[in-house]
Formats: sequence, C-alpha cells, structure tokens
Amino acid sequence: MSHHLVELERKARALKIAGRNAEAAELYSAIVEEQPDWEHGTALHLLAQCYEDSGQLELAEENYRAALRYEPANDIFLGGFASFLYLHGNPEDEFRAYLDLLVVEKRSRFEDGIERTMIGLKALGAKLGWSDARVAELIEGKRIF
Repeated sequence: MSHHLVELERKARALKIAGRNAEAAELYSAIVEEQPDWEHGTALHLLAQCYEDSGQLELAEENYRAALRYEPANDIFLGGFASFLYLHGNPEDEFRAYLDLLVVEKRSRFEDGIERTMIGLKALGAKLGWSDARVAELIEGKRIF
C-alpha cells in the first residue's frame, strides 16, 4: 500500500468532512488516477459523493457505478447508489438498485436492512403503479424488467 495514497485519502476525507467537496474530489481523483481500484473502489465511491454534493450528477453516477464494478455486493456502495437514484434518478433504476441491495442484505442475513429495503421497494412499486403482486414477483425472482 502506497503511503502517498494513504496520505491523499486522509486529506481528502478531512476536506470532505469540512464540506470542501471540490478540493476533496481533486484528491480522490488523483487517487483513482494512480490506482483505480483503491480500497476496492472506496475512492470512487467517495469521489461520487463529492460530485453529488457539488451538483455534478453525471460524474457522481458514473463514479458510483464504477465503485460497484469493484465491489458489486458492497452494501454501503449499493445503498449510496440507491439513495443517489432516489434523489436524482428514475424510479425504475432506483428499484433495481434497491433490489440488488436486498439480495446482499439477504445473503448477510441483515434483518433490519432487509426490512427497510422491503418497505422502500414496496413504496417504489406503488410509485411506479405496480401491483403488490408485481412487486412481490420481482422481489422473489429478482427478475429485472
């Protein structure tokens, strides 16, 4: 592990916490440029958060998706992306993201997470005009439209 990248990440986190997202994004970008898979996609995920907080939504989505390519079953990455889609995406993509999150939560037997995600999926289904039976069918079979 490169000490240089650890130091960049430490500085980027401090800037992000201070609300200095543009500066934090520059450092996370430097990390990603040097080592795209840094901490299994964590730098990409945090870079996405910086872009989202700065209103750069296309870049945010691109980086959320990139982080998930490194860790597709990471519940933090999935939850962050699903929340991003809730605020900025379309409901069908959001449903897919929450469905992926549900699969991970079921595998890890995270009961509280499963319960919350199920509530969200049912609410999204209603928002999309789907019947309870349709939502249950998608959840049960994880069939994507």
